[in-house]
Amino acid sequence: GDNSREEVVRHRERWKNAAVNTFHVIEWLLRRPRGTSGNIGNDGSKSGDGDNDDNDLLVHNAVRVGACPPDLLRYIVETNLESVAEKDSKGNLPLHYAAGASDADALIVNSGNAPPESYSKFLIDELLYAYPDGAGVPNADGVLPIVLAIESGKKWIGGGVRSLYEAYPAGLEDARLSDDHPIVSAMSFQSDGGDSVVTEMLGGQDDEEGTVHTAMDGGGGRRRKRTHRKKINKDESHDAIMFVQKPDSSVRDVVSTMWANEEDAGVQMLGCASLGRMATEAGSSDKDIASVALLGVTAVVNAMKNHPNEPAVQERACAALAVLAPADGVREVSFAASGAISSVVSAMQAHVSDATVQIEACRALRGIAAKGGAERATMVASVSGFTALINAMGAHPDDGDVQRETCLAMEVLTSFPDAYLPNIAGQAEPFLQAAAENFPDDCLKPAMAVREKLL
Repeated sequence: GDNSREEVVRHRERWKNAAVNTFHVIEWLLRRPRGTSGNIGNDGSKSGDGDNDDNDLLVHNAVRVGACPPDLLRYIVETNLESVAEKDSKGNLPLHYAAGASDADALIVNSGNAPPESYSKFLIDELLYAYPDGAGVPNADGVLPIVLAIESGKKWIGGGVRSLYEAYPAGLEDARLSDDHPIVSAMSFQSDGGDSVVTEMLGGQDDEEGTVHTAMDGGGGRRRKRTHRKKINKDESHDAIMFVQKPDSSVRDVVSTMWANEEDAGVQMLGCASLGRMATEAGSSDKDIASVALLGVTAVVNAMKNHPNEPAVQERACAALAVLAPADGVREVSFAASGAISSVVSAMQAHVSDATVQIEACRALRGIAAKGGAERATMVASVSGFTALINAMGAHPDDGDVQRETCLAMEVLTSFPDAYLPNIAGQAEPFLQAAAENFPDDCLKPAMAVREKLL
């Protein structure tokens, strides 16, 4: 449609202002109370009176919170890159706080509910992506991040110690570890070359660096290419895969594990499946589902963006979004701002020959439009959603499930008189007619309804 229309401009300005105001609120909430301490010493303790100027160090404050949602933490880091390399009044980088935080600190900050260990790895990895040299920067007490991480009890893989070591190997000498220290054992075990530590290459490539595209918004906004190594330790992957499948894992734990292992397609696929299950078990009301969607939607979308060529990830992600769709618009859940709508359509376009992906994507689009009405239908149309639906029908003419789901999705999408939809009557007509004739029990009624609205 015409994005210069007055109503479109007003709509965009309204939500732009809302987003800016929301972030200002987040900034104030992350400010530390005046007079709180700020130093992390070589024993992991905090001391000093602090400096009121530290209140304005947003990245430091977000890390110190200990429970900042992963997608928000990444946004804060990427929009305040200069602060990642800035020391506070006590000589600490944000990385020192991420490395030095202990389980006891997390319990205090989060009212007795500590985040999973993978959250520490996520924090450390994000800060190292933004400022890898930070691993070699000592704080005012001369203590390196890797020493703080080891002394706070973090594990070699899941706690982020290995990430710090790889960024600055010389730092391990400062830790002065005994031969029987668990970190030394973990390093020795990894270097043995046995089957249990064989590295798995993604995409059959070598150790050269690859890139992962991440986005801070759902409308093709600013993206960053994040460099990472193209191999995954099997032990680490196994632990994460088992964790996201645990029946008693909380939404927060699953989401944190997904963000900390975003390069692992297996973790993402199973994490999406778990979030879909949790949403189903949460209850039937929008508010019940929102308890999962608040953190789950962005994690699912992140999985889709990091693994666009993995049909299994796209399938499970679309299935999860279909279950989460009733929560769209409840509290802070937004399938538009998160990029969920464009990600579903992208999955259809990238895997047009995969019938299962098409089916789950159609269900997701139908659920999103059913909840969001004309506004969401217009958004689906604006990212070529109708073209993707027509292509799905053309690519799977003999698959009754695909034909049924595309017809049902188009029926909902075209049911809002106020929606701005493209003129697709000529393109859709033969496919709708064929679906109605070949699969009358499932497709006749929705196909005829769509034809009436389009014609």
